[in-house]
Order: sequence, then structure tokens, then C-alpha cells
Amino acid sequence: MVVSRHYLPSVHDSAEEVVSHYAPDIHLQRPPQDEPQEAYEDTNGDLAGTDEEPPPVHDDPAPSTYAAKEPPLIASSKLALRGCPVIPKSADFLVSMKTGATELFAKLPEQLLTTLRCVPNYMIFSDIEQEMGDYHIYSSLEDVSDSYKYSHRDFSFYRRLLDLYAKGQDLSLLQITKQAEGSAWDLDKWKFLPITHKVYKEQPHVKWYIFLEADSYMAWPNVLEMLALYDPEEPWYLGATHFYGDVAFAHGGMGYMISNGAMRMLDSIYDHKHVAEWERRVSESCCGDVMLADVLQEAGINITGIPGLYGESLAWFEWDEGKWCEPALSWHHVRAHDVEALWQFETKLLNSGSSHYVYRDLFLKLIEPHLAATRNDWDNMSSDRIYTGPTGRHGDEGRRYKQPVQWEDLEKEERDDIWKDLEDDQKEAIEADGIYQKETRWDELSEDEQVSAWEDLTNVEKEAHESLRHCRAACEDWSECMQYWSMAGRCHLHRTIRLGHYLDSKHVTVDEDLGGVSLNRSVAGWMQDRVRDMKDRAEVCKSVPEWIKQHAEDEGIGRPS
Repeated sequence: MVVSRHYLPSVHDSAEEVVSHYAPDIHLQRPPQDEPQEAYEDTNGDLAGTDEEPPPVHDDPAPSTYAAKEPPLIASSKLALRGCPVIPKSADFLVSMKTGATELFAKLPEQLLTTLRCVPNYMIFSDIEQEMGDYHIYSSLEDVSDSYKYSHRDFSFYRRLLDLYAKGQDLSLLQITKQAEGSAWDLDKWKFLPITHKVYKEQPHVKWYIFLEADSYMAWPNVLEMLALYDPEEPWYLGATHFYGDVAFAHGGMGYMISNGAMRMLDSIYDHKHVAEWERRVSESCCGDVMLADVLQEAGINITGIPGLYGESLAWFEWDEGKWCEPALSWHHVRAHDVEALWQFETKLLNSGSSHYVYRDLFLKLIEPHLAATRNDWDNMSSDRIYTGPTGRHGDEGRRYKQPVQWEDLEKEERDDIWKDLEDDQKEAIEADGIYQKETRWDELSEDEQVSAWEDLTNVEKEAHESLRHCRAACEDWSECMQYWSMAGRCHLHRTIRLGHYLDSKHVTVDEDLGGVSLNRSVAGWMQDRVRDMKDRAEVCKSVPEWIKQHAEDEGIGRPS
């Protein structure tokens, strides 16, 4: 029996589809309707043999104008899609997942077992083309000009990958060195444009192209609800807006979406002349997501920022009232453990009858149960205020220390920016003596100024570094403090809630800033009463569709009726 290497069976394929590819001579006859059977799909695509409803398939409210060219829809049976609460329609969404050859087997399997299992239409990209079990991995660098791939310094790591892959070596061993990590980063910026072009050429009639990385997690029910606001025939480039110089771009790790209308505009200028110029600029640029935004701007497409896309994992995320009712769309820097936790949470919640979820739901189920009064050998990543004694650091993102400077010593542009925000009495003081009390970070102060600033601290702050008890007292004394972290000679306080992670004491034995003080134990703590107060103060959340509708009204977004 000869099997085409291009056929990769999916959990979404029916038994007939699999058999027709692998054993075309075998004919499967469906059981009679009057015999009790497990769930199976009848010839009309309806669910038979069970009273349960099939998982919902997302329908975009706008009819497609290019339906005649859409790929055939994949029928969803209860048997094939067990455990999938939401299934994006293959005609509407193509998911592109980008990873690297050194981390392929560390990050991708969990994605295939969870999020991608319920996505009928996706392409996986890595540094080189290869197979992973039944899954084909596309090369993200295949279409880069040979003159760069085989001579430019950014591709030295790529050439090494090709050599070791040809020799049957384990490519994951290359990620253990700092040099390899830097080289992989240099290579990554070359992937964005070729991947964008490749997915469009492979499937030019999909409504939305969704771009993810293998250490990202996307909440499909909320994403699909958000995308329903936007007409895919219009040129949309959606993501979490960041700036690099004057370029506004969607951060690649948080996920971003490009509409078919935008892809058509990009494709209209995607020619050899432009590609040659873009590759030259990529070779001089810092980041692929910045370069992609720059090229999209050339095609007449600007980014539109959307909420719910964040660059942290569950452990790093800062939980507060501001995001309480916001629908979560994506996470970044997630490990396999995080992906599994999010998948299990989402599947159980949505299969229990809920249709969407917000950050409040995640906090109550995945974070709050792990917040204790104190937890040993733990780092909850508190960093807003840092106390290490009179000769240490006292960083505080919210606190600034007054530093007298000559007003005329400041640049005119800086003076203009400062002046418009000053109160009248501050302006009068500057005009009188020419001195401006500049708000300055601790590490920008001179030694004498640090001594003076230390004297201005309260006694509770001065003692915070001495013990766990003193650190907790400093947190109690600061009304904004939600959590603290204490080690020998060090106390950190924080305004928001972070879960953090286990910290093996053997990995933090000394603090050089304190002359080698032994740090054989770290303790994290959360102010339980303030956590409860935060929950009590938090607003009653609207449903996600209502929240998104309000967001659309506030932003002036709306699909044509």
C-alpha cells in the first residue's frame, strides 16, 4: 500500500477520510440507524447516537464574497472533536505558529495536544523544513534570498542547523549556550515577512490569518468574538501596539491578526524589487515584527490595537482591578505546564455552559487558590519598592526623589515639556531662583543625594530589609502594597498581585550587592485581606459579547450592516 507523504491525518478527519487515503480498497459501511452506537456523524453531518450537542463552530456574521474559492469545510463530529469547546471554521481562519528548530520538540507537542487540536486549519513554521510525527513543519526561511542565507552573519546559526540536521543530530542541544540563543534571535527577525507571504500564497481566500509563537496561548472563544467586529475584506492589522522609534507594530509574541483585505494589499507590492529592499533593511533592523509593520505601512496598512493581548505568562501576569472584566485573548512566554493549565481551565469552563471568560475567572480558578499568607522558597516577583539597607538600592517605579537642577541646564525641548505640566507655584519658584526640583529615580542620585533620600524614609522602610517580619510590616504600612518578598538583607514590595514561581535556594546563595550575604531561603507573602478587598471592590463583569460591543462603541469600530 502506497501512502502519500502529503496526507497527514487529523483528529478532525472522519474514519472514511482516513481509510480512503490509507486503504482505498476498504469500504466502510455505516451502522443502521436503529442500532445503538457511540456518537458518529451521519451523511448530513448531524450528530447521531447521542443527545449531546456538537461543539459550536464559529460563524462569521458577514457572508464571504469569495465563498466559491474557499477550502471545503471540515465536518465536525462529536467523536473527532471530543473536548473541543470552540472550533474555528477552516474557511475563515488560518493559524500560523512559528517556532525554532532547537525548541521544536520542547514546545510544539503540548500545542498539538491542546490548542491546535481544535484548529482545523494551521501551518507550523520553523527554521528548517522537517517532519514531526505526522505533522509537516514548513521552513520559514525557504524564500529568503540565497545571497543572505549562505553568506550573511545572521545566518551562521542557520547554516550550522542545516549541517547538523543533515548529520542526524539533536538540534535541541544547540540552545544550551548563550551564543546560540543570540544567534537564534538574529535569525528570527528574517522569518516574519516570508511566513506572512507564504500563508497567503498557500491559502489566499481565508478571511483571517492569525500569527502565534509556540510559547503563546490564544483563547479562541474570545478571539473569535473580537474578530467578529472587523470586516475581513477591509485592511486590518490587529495586535498589541508597541513602538520602536516612530514605527507602531504588533508584538509578535503576543499574537496578531491580519485580514484578507490587508493581505491582498501587501501582495500587490510583494515583488522582487521590494523584497530585495526589504531584505536589506531586515539585515540592519532589530526585530522582525517591527519590520513587518514597516512593510505593511508601505502597503497602506496601519496597526489597530486591541485589548487582551499580553506578554506575560500566568506566573508573571499582574492581576488588578483594571483588567478584572477584560476578556483574555492571549498569553506569551508560556511553558508546557502553562498551556496545559489554561487548556484544562478553558475546556472545563466552556463545556460547563459558559461561552467566554475574563481575567476574573482565571484569577479565581488558577491564581487565588495558590496565594498564601507566606510561602517558603518562592519568588512572587515583587519589585515596585526595594529595600536593602542604607547602602543598597531603593527602587520604586512610583516614587521619585527630588533632585535640584539648574533650569537652564535642561534642554529646551525638555523644559517645554516640563513647563506645561507645572503648577503656578512651581513656575514661580523656578522664575525666582532658577532651580527646578527634578523628580529622579534612586539610581540616578549621587551618593550624597542617596544619603539624604535615605534619611527621608520612614523608620518602617529603613528596617524593612532586616527580617521577614519587618518586610511584612513595611507592606502593611504602605496602603498600596498587595504582596512582598523577603530574603536575607532584602525586602521587595509590589502594588499588584503576581503568583510567581518556586525558587530553589541553591540557585541564590549570595548577594554580591550586600558583600556576599547568604540567601539560603526566600519567602513570598500576600496580603490576604487586601486581596479579598480587591475582589469586593471589583465591578460586576458584563458578558464578553457585551464588553466587546462596548469596546467597539468606544473605539468607533463597527462592521457594515
